[in-house]
Amino acid sequence: MSMLKWWGAPARVGESVALSRRLDQLFPDTLAFENAQPLTIRVRGVMILEDYDWFPGDKNDLMIVTTTQFGSEPPVQRLHFMQHNVDLGWQGDFFNDVVLAIRDFDTESRQLTLRIQVYDMDGIPEGLIQAVNSVSQSVAVAFPQLAPYAAAVSFGVPTLLNLVDNLNNHDKILDERIALEIDQPERGHQLLQPGYFVCFKVPVEDGLFLSSNLHVLQADRKTLFERCSYAVIEVERDFHAQREWEIDQKVAKLIAELNGKGQSGKAALEFLRETFDAYDKFRKLERARELENRKLRSDKPLSEAEEKLLNELANDKALAPFLGS
Repeated sequence: MSMLKWWGAPARVGESVALSRRLDQLFPDTLAFENAQPLTIRVRGVMILEDYDWFPGDKNDLMIVTTTQFGSEPPVQRLHFMQHNVDLGWQGDFFNDVVLAIRDFDTESRQLTLRIQVYDMDGIPEGLIQAVNSVSQSVAVAFPQLAPYAAAVSFGVPTLLNLVDNLNNHDKILDERIALEIDQPERGHQLLQPGYFVCFKVPVEDGLFLSSNLHVLQADRKTLFERCSYAVIEVERDFHAQREWEIDQKVAKLIAELNGKGQSGKAALEFLRETFDAYDKFRKLERARELENRKLRSDKPLSEAEEKLLNELANDKALAPFLGS
C-alpha cells in the first residue's frame, strides 16, 4: 500500500469521503481550473497531536505560517496563528485562514508551490505573542514581510520577522511543501484543482476518510485518526478576500523580490522599475480618461495646456489601445 504525506479529496465531502493518493488525477466530479476564474486557498484547520514541552502542564506555544510561490515569482508568507499554551487537538480559529486569493487566475502560471509550517516555539516572550494577537487583523501580522512598513505597528517587528524566517530553529510539528500544477491528468504531476489537500506529519497508508467537519477518520469512518498531526487545506474556485487584502498580497510579493527572495533572475531595481512603469501607465490612462470626459462637457472646456496634454497622452503608443479615437 502507498505511504504518502499528502492526500486529496473532492470539495463535496458529504458525511465523509475517501482520501485519495492520486493527486495526478482530477477528484470525482471536479473540473480543472480555466483561465480568468477566481482561486482561493485556505487553511481550514490543523490537528495537533504532539506535545514537545518537557514540563508537566506546559502546552505548545503554537505558530502557523504558510508560504506560496508561483513559478519563479517571489514567495509570499502568511501568518495565520500565534498563541501561547495551546491545547492538543483541532485548531481552526485563525487570524485569517486565507493563504492566497486571486480574482483573475492566469492558468499560464502553471506551478504553485505551497508550504505549511506548524511549530512549537520555545523561549518566545509571552508579551510578543500577546502583542501580535492584539493587532491580529493588521497587515503587519497578515503579511509579516510588510511589518517594517506598517508605521502604526509598535510590537517587536524585528523579533517577529526573525521568528518567521527561522521557524526551523524550533520544534517542528509540521513543515511540508507541495508543488501543484495546471496540467493534464495522469501525467505524474500533482494537479492544482478545487478540493481538499491533507498534509500529514508522517507518511500514512490508504484507507482514511475526511469527515464533514474536516477531521480525518479511520477506515470505519467513525474513529478519529490520531497517529500524527495533520493540516487540512482547501482550494476553491471562488474569491474570498477584500480588495485591500489583494493589494497587500501583491505588495508583499514586491517586497519579497526587493529583499532578494524571488527567483525571477532580475535585479531588484529592474523589478521595481517594471512595477512602477505599469503603475505610471495606469495613472496616465486615468488622467487621459478624465480629460476626455471633461472635453465632452460644454460647461468646463479644457485649457490650452490640458488640450496639449490630452493630445500627448492620446498619441502615447502604450496608451493608444485603451483610449478612444
